[in-house]
Amino acid sequence: MTQPAPHAPIDCADLELSAPPEPGPRAPGHLLVRLHGHPLGVLQVDAHARASDGGRSAALEAFAGPVAEHLTADGLVSGDPAPVPHCGWDAPEGSGLVTVVVCTLGEDPRLVRTVESVLGQTYPELEVVVVDNRPTTGRVPELLDGIADPRVRIVPESARGLSAARNAGVAHARGELIAFTDDDAHADPDWVRRLSAGFACGDQVVAVTGLVVPDELRTPAQHLFEEFGGFDKGFSRTVWSMRPASLGVRAVTGSHGGLFPYSAGVYGSGNNMAFRASWLRASGLFDEALGAGSLTKGGEDLDAFLAVMLDGKVLVYEPAAVVRHSAREGMAELASQLYGYGSGNSAAMIKHAMAGPRRTLAVLARVPTGLRRLLDPRSEKNSQRSAGYPPDLARRELRGFAAGPVLYLRSRREARRRRAAHPLAVPPAL
Repeated sequence: MTQPAPHAPIDCADLELSAPPEPGPRAPGHLLVRLHGHPLGVLQVDAHARASDGGRSAALEAFAGPVAEHLTADGLVSGDPAPVPHCGWDAPEGSGLVTVVVCTLGEDPRLVRTVESVLGQTYPELEVVVVDNRPTTGRVPELLDGIADPRVRIVPESARGLSAARNAGVAHARGELIAFTDDDAHADPDWVRRLSAGFACGDQVVAVTGLVVPDELRTPAQHLFEEFGGFDKGFSRTVWSMRPASLGVRAVTGSHGGLFPYSAGVYGSGNNMAFRASWLRASGLFDEALGAGSLTKGGEDLDAFLAVMLDGKVLVYEPAAVVRHSAREGMAELASQLYGYGSGNSAAMIKHAMAGPRRTLAVLARVPTGLRRLLDPRSEKNSQRSAGYPPDLARRELRGFAAGPVLYLRSRREARRRRAAHPLAVPPAL
């Protein structure tokens, strides 16, 4: 594989503009700039800017327009950002029990931090279901042995694969809403509250996704993942629906471009998503032929988001619901991940193309636009990559995309065999 250009480690941190500046010795920073908890964007600042006032002056200059717009919504015509009793960008408060599902093989010790971040939420009504997808090892109970909180339950699931594990989490969830994050991520304290507020915008909202930002940028592979696009879905609250939907909150409407609604990657990411439990169960849960641990290696979250659109429901992207994620550290791991993104994407598309003649025609009509997005160096997807972006990585994604349809057909058969050997255990109603 082509060796990437060297990248200096960069500190990933938050910068809340309504808080007092914190000067002092600092490293260069990848700063998530926020105002009253709502992200405005990401700013790269050098060590000098961070040392002088934490990067605040640079952020106020870079985001002058969004800051002014935000302050106007708060009834403040101008002035230095400061805390306010009620932010004009906040969505209504949600209520009811939320179940957070974390699926794991027990191999990543960061699972402990993940669970602790969920238990530290400001939202009062929650439970945590940790699905042990390799229960014979005993590693998950061992890792979580130091967490004595009755809100945490460990559920074993022997059928391998992320979708199978997520379905087990759904089967054991008591909450009206079910949120998902990964065992290598950790959530902001307001994460569940922000996700829950998205559902409070209207009964037609059946899914809410949030912003995922890097937890660290230490290695060349982590830098390149951000250059690939990372998990970035933007910094504007966005309403996605096949039909016009008015939710009574400040939001933009998702673009119905040439790939819509099959441009599933724009809706959110599987490590920061939530669904109404009733809709998720009625929709047939996650497709166990898709996702990590299956032959397709991905696509189960894209498939679920697309199902929301095709069902005529509403998905809200809420960037104030923030999760920090640790990207792959090595180049080989990154290449495998991008292959999985490609194969999962096309596998999800072929699944829907097989759903009937009308769906087949709808998917085929979008193939030329999709190929241009993948192959054209001037496309929105590719134009942000630097001259030093390894061509091997781009080729790995394309190879995965080409293999996805065949992998999906094989994976469906394998998933049926796995589930037959390990039937999904549904506990009695609680």
